Order: sequence, then C-alpha cells, then structure tokens
Amino acid sequence: MRVAIHAAMKNDRLVSFLGRKRSTGPDAALDRQVAAALEYQRLARLPPLVSMEPARARAWAEKQLGVAELAPEPMHEVIDTQVGSDRTPVRIFVPPDATRHWIVWNHGGGGVIGSIKGSEMQTRYLAAKTRSTVASVGYRLGPEDRHPAAIEDACAAFEALVAKVPAGGRVAVGGDSFGGFLAAHVDHQMKLLKRRQPDLQVMIYPMVDLRLTAPSLDRYAEGYLLTKSLMHWFRSHYLNNEEEQHSGSPWFWDNIYGSAPALIATAGFDPLVDEGDAWAQRLRDAGVTVRHHRYDSLVHGFLGLAGVVRAARAAFDEVCAEIVEMLG
Repeated sequence: MRVAIHAAMKNDRLVSFLGRKRSTGPDAALDRQVAAALEYQRLARLPPLVSMEPARARAWAEKQLGVAELAPEPMHEVIDTQVGSDRTPVRIFVPPDATRHWIVWNHGGGGVIGSIKGSEMQTRYLAAKTRSTVASVGYRLGPEDRHPAAIEDACAAFEALVAKVPAGGRVAVGGDSFGGFLAAHVDHQMKLLKRRQPDLQVMIYPMVDLRLTAPSLDRYAEGYLLTKSLMHWFRSHYLNNEEEQHSGSPWFWDNIYGSAPALIATAGFDPLVDEGDAWAQRLRDAGVTVRHHRYDSLVHGFLGLAGVVRAARAAFDEVCAEIVEMLG
C-alpha cells in the first residue's frame, strides 16, 4: 500500500486522473497531488481507525500512515535516553552541522496513537533543515494513560532537556496536531511555574479546543484524512470525563499574556483550521509575537506527505526556515 500510493502521487498523469473528481466546487483549491492521494485512499477502501481498538490502531497507523514519508536525513548522532521521574523515552537527533539550539518535539496522534519511531523521518528532516538538535518525546498515550499524563510527560521532558542546551543556545518546543496542543501546555506551565520558558513555541495544525465545536469540523468532517469522527474517537480515549473538555483546553486559559513567541501553521482543508487560525489571533491580541502561515491547498497531516507532495515539502521547508530565523 505504501509503495503504490507513493508511486501514484509521483506520476503526474495519474495525479491528474485521480484528482479530477475533486477539481471543482469546494475542492477546487485543493492541491492536485493531495486530491489524488485522497481519491486513492477512497478507492483503496482503507479501514477507518475509528473501527479499531487503540492498540490495533497504533500498529496499523505506524505501518500504513507514513505512505509518503521523507527519506531519512543522515545524523551525526542519534541518542536514545529517558528523562523525568517517569522515565519518559526520548530520541535525540544531532545533525552534522548542529548549532547550539534545540527543539523539543512532540508527535501528533490525538493523544492515542503516534510514536517516536512513527515520526522519525519528520524529526530527522526538522533537525537537518534547522541545524538544531531535535529531541523527540515519547509521552504516554490514552486510554492506558489518560489526561493529563501526556501533558505531565511533555512538561517534565522539556524541563529535563532544556538543562542540556549549551550556553548561548535557545530552545523551541513544538509539535504537530496533538503535539501542538502539548507545546502550548508546556509553554503555559513553564510560565505559571516561573521556570525557563521556551524561546519559541511551534504549533503545526494544532488542536486547542477539546469541545470539538469549531465550524471547520463540520465543513471538513469527511474526506480530508482527519475526520470529525476520528477526532471524537481520539477524545473518547484521551479524556476521563466531559468536564476536562473545558479544563484541558488552551482555548479557555484566562491569561495568555507573556506566552513565548509562536510559529503556527494551519492547513486550509483541515477540520482543525478554524481553531488554529483563531488561536493565532488570540495570541496576537495578547501581545505575543506570532508568525502564522495558512497553507490553503493542504490537509491536516501535511508534514507526513512532504516526501512526495511538492506543496507539503515547500510548507515544511518554510516552517523550518521560520524556526531558524525566530530562534536567531
């Protein structure tokens, strides 16, 4: 399956053929390679994650969802370690030309799926393009370890890892999707506890409101990789109760003044686009330095498509360039 869809998106004639079904109406602005991938997925009748138990969903996603992954970037050193009192696993990627800067990265997956291994091609690429040491955090997942276990792990890992940053180095905390949610929590907790905040928070198509009420969740409910039903499936396995939809959401924080400068990337055809865009504006309104890029032709999860989708690769490259500039 991986090989077939990879080849399909690299064949321009096949892209044109598969994508023509989604070339008019609301999908007219959808990237043609992405449209072809979505149509290929529909024709292949891949089983939805919501039909699986979490353990099986994790295994299936690790095997099948990285269909358009990047080639592995060579590293000077890759270090597997554990940090914090809970011994959270971390994989550290040191590029050959590393600067003093670090990025502490949290993978996506709705708090239920995803892993250090599953996101490794992305974190390697991030390290190579930013020339930063990237530490990928393997936080606990629901339903075995529900909210706030992932947040606790992400915060503890950041505190442990920031101590390793050399003098003069700056540190970013970041993540995609649920990882962006965790990045926001790390910055917020460090601010509240008056500990070292990140110099930059990077949120790629982030989730910030666990109520799942943004209009884009209905606008792009089906057919764009991430679905409304999958978001509800994630939430049901991550949260303990309905009250945590409010208490666990960055959207309801009373005070976001003093948050770290933020780099936010959203995708036009993403159920989470409205809340990501609104979060960027909320931070701006609070006086936070924000650079927000909205990639109108792309879908949620475009980092995982950067291996073959030209627009996704360009977006990833732009994010990396912004990180370099914002870290200084």
